[in-house]
This record gives sequence, C-alpha cells and structure tokens, in this order.
Amino acid sequence: MTRLPDPLSSHPQATFSSSVGVLFTALGSAVGTGNIWRFSRIMARHADEGGALAFIIAWVLFLFLWSIPIILLEYGVGRFTRKSVVESFGTLLGPTYRFMGAFMALVSFLIASYYSVVLGWCAYYFVISCAHPLPGSLVESTADWEQLQSSVWPVVCHFLAVTASALSVCRGVSTIEPVVCVSITALLIIVVFCFYWAIFLPHASRGIVHIFTPNWASFMSSSLWLDALSQNAWDTGGGLGTFLTYATYMKRSHGAVKMGVLIPIINNLVSLVCGIMVFSNVFSVLSQHHYDNAASPVDLLKQSGPASTGITFLWMPILFNGIYGGRFLAAIFFLCLTLAGLSSLISFVEQLVHTLTDFGLQRIPATILVSITMFLVGVASALDLDVLVNQDSVWGYAMILCGCLLVFLVLRLNPFKFRRQFFNDYGVGDWSLPLVWVFIIMLIAPIEGVGMIMWWIVEEVYTKPGTWWQLTRDSLAMVLTQWSVVALVVLALNWFMKPLSIGPPRNVRLRRLIGFFIRYKEPVRHGEEERKEGKVEEEEEEGKVEEEEHGGIGLVELSTQNPSILVVNSVHESEV
Repeated sequence: MTRLPDPLSSHPQATFSSSVGVLFTALGSAVGTGNIWRFSRIMARHADEGGALAFIIAWVLFLFLWSIPIILLEYGVGRFTRKSVVESFGTLLGPTYRFMGAFMALVSFLIASYYSVVLGWCAYYFVISCAHPLPGSLVESTADWEQLQSSVWPVVCHFLAVTASALSVCRGVSTIEPVVCVSITALLIIVVFCFYWAIFLPHASRGIVHIFTPNWASFMSSSLWLDALSQNAWDTGGGLGTFLTYATYMKRSHGAVKMGVLIPIINNLVSLVCGIMVFSNVFSVLSQHHYDNAASPVDLLKQSGPASTGITFLWMPILFNGIYGGRFLAAIFFLCLTLAGLSSLISFVEQLVHTLTDFGLQRIPATILVSITMFLVGVASALDLDVLVNQDSVWGYAMILCGCLLVFLVLRLNPFKFRRQFFNDYGVGDWSLPLVWVFIIMLIAPIEGVGMIMWWIVEEVYTKPGTWWQLTRDSLAMVLTQWSVVALVVLALNWFMKPLSIGPPRNVRLRRLIGFFIRYKEPVRHGEEERKEGKVEEEEEEGKVEEEEHGGIGLVELSTQNPSILVVNSVHESEV
C-alpha cells in the first residue's frame, strides 16, 4: 500500500533552474496555437477592402502601450508577493479586493476550457498527417475538416489535452520547465522553415502585399481597435495573470524587466511570421487555381469555418502537400503546434492550481479538480463551433478588463513606489524600469482599456439597434451578460474566500489521508511562540525599515537572517 506524504513536512518555494528556463517557460506561455490559429483569422477579418496594414499598425501600437506594460506589472507583483493572482490582490490591497484576482482567474479558466479544444484539433491533425495522405485541394481539405467536426474526436482530443496539461503541472515547475523548453524550441525551428518555404511559393507575394496594404478608413472602426487590443493581449498573455503565476518561481536575479520586454516582442514577431506564412500559402494556392481577384482569397479565408476557425487546419496541409517529404513535415508541424499549445494551456492550469494551493488544497487534488471542471465546461465548445466562437469573443474581450484590474492595483499602490520597490530596488542584475512605464500605467493604459470598451459598446448600440440586445452568438448583450454573471459570482464568493486554516487530527492515518487533500495549518509547539516574539523584537531593533525610507507598500522588513530577502507584511486596505 502506497503511503501518502506527510502534509506537515516543509517544502521550500520552488524556482526556475536558470534564466534560460524562465525565458523558454514564459515564451511557451505566450507562443501557442493562437499565434497561427487565432492571429491569422483575426487578421483575415480585417483584411478586406484593400489590406490588413491598418490592423497590423494598431496591433503593434498596443504591444508597446498595453501588453508590455501589463506584463511588466505581472512580473513585478508575482515575483514580489510569491502568491497567486487572487492572494496577490488580497495581500497588497486587502481581502476586500480578492474578487478582482478571482475574476482574472475565472476568465483564464474559461479561456482554457475552449483553448484545450483547439489544442485537441492540433493533436488530431498530427495523427491524421501520419496516417493519411495530405489533401491536395481546398475541397479535400474542407472535407477532412468537416469530418473532424462531425465526429466524436473533438471531445476525445479535448480530454487528452486536459489530461496532458494536468500531468505537466502535477509536480509544479520541475515538470513544467523541461516540457516547455523542448516544445518551444522545436516549434520555432519548424515555423522558420515553413515561413522560408511559403514566401517563395508562386504568387506568394500577393498575400504579403495584401497584408501590408493599408485601408486607412478602417481606422474609424471600433472593432478593428478592439480586435487589435484583445488579440495583442491574447498573443502575449498580458493581463490574464499567467505571467504573475510564473513570476512566483522567479529569483531576484531573473531579470523581470528584460523578460517583460523581450518575450512579448519575440512572441509578436512569431505571430507576424505565422500570419505571412498562412497568407502566402493561401494566395499561392488560389492564384494557381485561377483566383485572380485579390479579394477572393480573403473571402475564402473567412469561410474557413465559423469566424475562420479552421484557417490553419485547411491551408497548412495544402502547403505541406506541395513540399517534398510534406507528410513528415506536416506531422512535425502539427506535433510542435500541439506542444506549443500545450505549453500555453499549462500556464492556464498552473495559474488555477496555484490559486487553489494558496487557499489550502494540496497540488494533486487541486490539479484533478481543475482538470475535471475544465473538461466538463469545454465539452460544449468541442461539440459546437458556434459555442467556441462565442467563448473566444466574450473572454478574448474580457482580457482587456483583466488588464484594467491590474492597472487599478498599481494605481492604488502608487506607481512611483511600485516601480522603485518592485523593480529598481528589488531586481538584481536587471534593466532599470524606465519612468515612461509609470506614464503609460497612470494615463495611457486606463484610457486604452476603459475607452476601447466604451467605444465598442456605443458603436454596437448605434450600428445594430435591432440586434445588440438579443442574446445571439456575437451580440453585445451576450458578452455583457456573461461578464455580469462571472462578476456576480466572484463578488458573492469574495466574502467566503479565505485560505483554509485547520489543525491536523491526532490520528496519524487520518492526518495523512485528509492531508493529501488539504494543507494543514502548522502547529505552534510549546515555547515556539515565545521564541517568535523574541525574534520579532530583535528584527524590530536590527532589521526594520520604515516605509518612507524604503519606499515600500505598508511596512517592509529586511530579514535579519538573509538581508537580501524582503518580507512583505500582510497589508490591509487602510494601510495602503
């Protein structure tokens, strides 16, 4: 009989093994199926009537004015507090504000529930590429796609994707780091090769020209700016709390500013390369089939399933079919796309598991609970593409709200002190966080987030007066209704959310059994309380630093045992 581990044994906080591990894990959180599957279809949505350059410009602007500042914020909070997104809000702002972190965690959960379905598609196409000939035309490729959607395989692959992510996080960062490093390296190599091959296809230049041709009138559409902002947040993962979660495993010597700047830029370059690769392939194939009108390929891109959900799975097999050894390369491509998607899904699952462990659950039961719930919620998206498109739209836009909550956190704490204490005075061997970050967080980011949502709501009401209030797939009322339900749930739970604090039973077997699910409160042994009081008095005399001197939030103490470690006291709303 296997003996359960003693829940009272102490486990130090795990960290990444090296800066390279931090880089690849964070890059794996950002780079995934969304770089090919989602970016290409969102760009196709705004590529008609001349080209997609207007969307690209807005998308790049939001990279520097939204995603990078938000990701830097996440790194600072996670590395400093060492807590999940829910407890980070509770620690820095007080228990009253835990609902904000809970809203972010729930949005991540709902995104992960349908993201695993897309990951399942990638796994399915990997197997198909190994076992069956590749399609040689759009008709054959469409038939393969429709066969998948009409079968039970989306549900089966969804289950396998959730299971794989659960196994990857069951032991924390020690299993996450190696899995992500291997998958991201392989994916980047294959993407570079496919990009090089695609741009030299016959008539591929038509697709590239179409991407970089401007349609300046589209700048007046709120949907373009909202899609550019939500896609950039989706591309980079900024605002969801996944980087905050990974930052809890970072050391002070792991450059948070370096990672927060370089990773989003690399990620967006990968997205742009993938977009050029897909458009080059599509325009090449259709031009060879005598589609001379530049709008025709874009129209067909939009017909690749609801909201172009099948764009990658229709056109990439056709591209590989024209390459010598294409089946092998297609199998490698979809395998790497599966692994990259898995690395992003792992970050979602880890965020949720980390949250539950902060509230007293042990890691394995928390992983099982998250996985089962995620599978059940995602079944609807696996069975109906319209449900998946609806969830992608609703919670893709909700990422902007999550970013606004993080901005509120810093504004509540004072951005100048946050910059100094969480970065410039705390990091070791890192870049200095520039003052322009404070300007963006204080002025530009709030205007971006709140302004874009308000502009979108007003335009939806005025341009769709007869339908915006109906609960249809993409309507304004549907989005606001689902946001409101989640907000009410987390507000109701806010009064009950607090870490479990129970002592172990005396019976050893019962203690081990219950302790497998719940982390016990550490017992205070005889004489330990007096020793702790004496230690506190000694720290007050030798190591305590006042807030004005240290620029801290609330009271910041310098540990007497290790002067390089800052310890944050529990801060309530009145002390901020």
